[in-house]
Amino acid sequence: MNMRPTRETAVVETTDRSRSMTGRCVVLAILTVMLASAGCGKAQGTVAVTGRAVLKDGLGLPGGRVILTGGKTSASGQIKPAGTFVLGTFTTSDGSKPGNYSVVIVGATEPDTRSEFDRMGGVGKAPPSLIDKKYEAAATSDLKVEIKPPKTHLELVLDLSDAAVRKE
Repeated sequence: MNMRPTRETAVVETTDRSRSMTGRCVVLAILTVMLASAGCGKAQGTVAVTGRAVLKDGLGLPGGRVILTGGKTSASGQIKPAGTFVLGTFTTSDGSKPGNYSVVIVGATEPDTRSEFDRMGGVGKAPPSLIDKKYEAAATSDLKVEIKPPKTHLELVLDLSDAAVRKE
């Protein structure tokens, strides 16, 4: 007796395989979401970190980025126009791991008034840094902080750059 599959048995076998694959994909998706959510925020042992970066004259930096470096992980955050910032390690605002860090600050300049076309084409000069160059590298920055639970607020008081001092 010849047992060749008929069209009907082939369709049934294909449908059963499709259901099996769909079930596996659903289980895999659920496991992925569970693992991803387990890796967020407090499960990673981070501490909420907020702060303000100000010049010696008390004015907040208009922009830039604060970076904590030198620990087991690093954290960073965008400086808002009033000088305030929120740091993140795994997301933009989940904080930092506890520990001692050097602080690096980059991009702290006056707002760039050039058009995007000019900036991309390298036309004109970028605005000078408002802060001393020593803050641009961990090796030269004299800003050191300790991050401790349950939360940490940083007040970073910065020396002016030579260009900013000459402007005054």
